[in-house]
Amino acid sequence: MSKNKDAKLFNMLVKAREHHQNGQLSQAMAAYKKILRIAPNQADAWHYLGLAYYQSGNVELAINHIKRATVFAPSYPDALNNLANIHKELGDQQQAYAYYQQVLELDPKHANALINIAVVLRETKQTHEALGYVKRALDLVPNHPVAQHNLANIYTDLREFQLASTAYQRAMQLDPLNQHSQRSYAHVLRELGCTAEAIQVLENIVKQNPGDAIAEHMLASYTGTNIPSRATDQYIKQTFDAFSVNFDLSLAQLKYQAPQLVAEKVMALIDKTSDFAPSDKLSILDIGCGTGLCGQCLRPAVEKLVGVDLSAKMLVKARQLSIYDELHESELCAYMQTTAEVFSCVICADTLVYFGDLAQAFAAVYQVLQAPGLFVFTLEQQRGDSENHNYTLQKNGRYSHQLSYVKTALQAANFMIISTEDMIPRYENGEAVDGALVVVQKM
Repeated sequence: MSKNKDAKLFNMLVKAREHHQNGQLSQAMAAYKKILRIAPNQADAWHYLGLAYYQSGNVELAINHIKRATVFAPSYPDALNNLANIHKELGDQQQAYAYYQQVLELDPKHANALINIAVVLRETKQTHEALGYVKRALDLVPNHPVAQHNLANIYTDLREFQLASTAYQRAMQLDPLNQHSQRSYAHVLRELGCTAEAIQVLENIVKQNPGDAIAEHMLASYTGTNIPSRATDQYIKQTFDAFSVNFDLSLAQLKYQAPQLVAEKVMALIDKTSDFAPSDKLSILDIGCGTGLCGQCLRPAVEKLVGVDLSAKMLVKARQLSIYDELHESELCAYMQTTAEVFSCVICADTLVYFGDLAQAFAAVYQVLQAPGLFVFTLEQQRGDSENHNYTLQKNGRYSHQLSYVKTALQAANFMIISTEDMIPRYENGEAVDGALVVVQKM
C-alpha cells in the first residue's frame, strides 16, 4: 500500500473515530464501512465498527466484526479485551475469562484486562483471586480509578470496611464524578457505624444528581424520612440491571430459597385443592419473575407461564431458559392493570419487599385472577411495634411488613386468607432473614 493511501486511510479512521466519540454512531459506522471497502483487512476499522454495532444493540454483529479484527491482527489485545467485555456483559463469564487471559498472554501489563479479570472473578465469588489481579493492575497503574473502585468493592465483599473506605476515597479523588464509588462509600461508612457521614455523602449525591434513584432510596432508608410508599421504577431497574450478571450465583451464596418455597406451595395446592384448576389448564403469572427461578420449578406442571419484570437485563436471562410463554418488561401493577388476560394463579417471590404500601399491588392481583384463583407470595416480616405500624424501609433498601397490616390489606382487597407461614427467604451477613409465605384465594 502506498504512503499516500496509508495517510488517507489514517485520516479517514481519525475522522470516523471523532464521529464515534461524539456519539454519532450512524456517521461513524458509515465511515468505518467506507474504510473497509478500500482496505478490507484494516483491523482497527473492523474493531471499532464492532464496538459501534454493540453500542447500537446488535450484539451478534458486534462479536463477528471484532473477531474479524483479530483475524487480520491476531496480536490485538484491545480487540480481544473488548470481545471479553461483551461476553462478560452477556453473562458468559467463562468465555470472557478466556479472552482476558489471551490479552494477558499478548501483554502481561494490560491493566484493563487485569481489572476485568478481577471483576469476573469477583462476580463468580472467587474473591481472593480477584484481589490478586486488581493489585497487579494497581502495581502497574497506581492511579487507575477503576482499579481503586474495584479494590474497594472486593474489600467490601471481604467485610474489610476500613480498607474499602480508604480505597473508595482514593477512587473518588481520581474520579470525582463516579456516583458508583460515592454510593458505595456511603454504604461502607454506614457499615463502619458512621451513619451521619454516610447521610452527608448521599445528600451531596442527590444535590448534584437529582435523578440518582439509588442514592435517593438509600438516603430515605438511612434517615428514616421521606420514605416512599414503594421503591421507584428507576431504582428497581438500576439495581437489578446491575445485579443481573451474577444474580443466581449471589443468591446461592445467600442460601436463597423463596422461589423454591413458593413453587413447592403451588404444587402442593394443585394436588390438594379439588376446585383449583388442574395442571393441564393451569395458567400462572409470575410477577417480579427476575431470571426465572420460580418458573423453572413450575414449568413442567402448568399449561401457560407468563413473567413480568422491570429489569430488561434480568429478562434476558429468563428468556434464555425458554420456559416462559410470554415475558413482559413492565412494572408489575401497570401490567396487571392493563392486561386483558386472567390467570388461575399469581406468584410473587421476594418482590413485595420493594413495596411498602401493598394496597395497589393486591388490588391489581385480584383483577387478573379468575375465581377461585390463588395468590402465593413471600415478604419480609417486621416483628413488634414500629412508628409506622405497617411497614419499615430497612437499611438494605428492602421493606419489611407487619403481618397484621398484610392481613388487613388482603381482606380490604377481598381475598380470603388460606395460610401464613414463617419462613427464611435467605441469609444476610450470616443471619436468617425473618420472612413469611402467604397463600390467599379469590372467591
